[in-house]
Amino acid sequence: MAFLEVKNIVKNFGNTKVLKGVDFTLEQGEVLSIIGSSGNGKTTFLRCLNGLETADSGTITVDGNIVFPSSKSIENLDSPLTFGMVFQNFNLFPQYSALENITLAMNARDYRILKAKKVKFFEFRRQYNQIKLHNKQIAKELLIRVGLEDKMNNYPCELSGGQCQRVAIARALALKPKILCFDEPTSALDPELTGEVLKVIRSLKDDGRTMIIVTHEMGFAKNVSDRVVFMADGVVEEIGKPKQLFNNPKSEKLKAFLSNLNEKENI
Repeated sequence: MAFLEVKNIVKNFGNTKVLKGVDFTLEQGEVLSIIGSSGNGKTTFLRCLNGLETADSGTITVDGNIVFPSSKSIENLDSPLTFGMVFQNFNLFPQYSALENITLAMNARDYRILKAKKVKFFEFRRQYNQIKLHNKQIAKELLIRVGLEDKMNNYPCELSGGQCQRVAIARALALKPKILCFDEPTSALDPELTGEVLKVIRSLKDDGRTMIIVTHEMGFAKNVSDRVVFMADGVVEEIGKPKQLFNNPKSEKLKAFLSNLNEKENI
């Protein structure tokens, strides 16, 4: 059984059919890039994986456990996070430093876990203070991991776009997701800042992270991905290894997509 199995995911917005039955599998430690023209359901699919949108039908299974359809109960809040999400536009809180942006999610999770365990007040306060110190140390280590050891106390307005995206990556890693998802992680960046973010993602691949990346960076998809999905009209039109998919596409829609890209690059 594959680490991730996606079967017949359907999502409609009113009368608009966005996802018409998405199917694929992903092995643990693999990097899967999703490419395709805008408006073909890539981001909607990623949001369905992360629970930010609710699919109308289909199943999502991770490590043998059905995560959709499913209801997450209070008893399993302390189980590992299934999916982590890195957004296009960072989604950092402007009033918090880089360090605080990372600890906030961890502290909120651990607060809910302690509450669910009905720990008595003074013991709750003691444990929660210890947890916050531990989470702060984890956040520091993650910021060092993404090359921002000298920016821990800076606010988002004091950081470049690439630095903000690296903070967002560290924040996603802090919750230790089984699968890390990126929604066009470089689309909001100036070209000169794209490289620093892609370098971090490459290093995560070297660490064996399981990742799904929606991207318009074709060179990056070729060099980093184990497999590439081409989505068109709300379905997986073609899937394969990068060399096969880019050099010998089978789908006429994929051929047209790649041809358009080549024409734009030659302008």
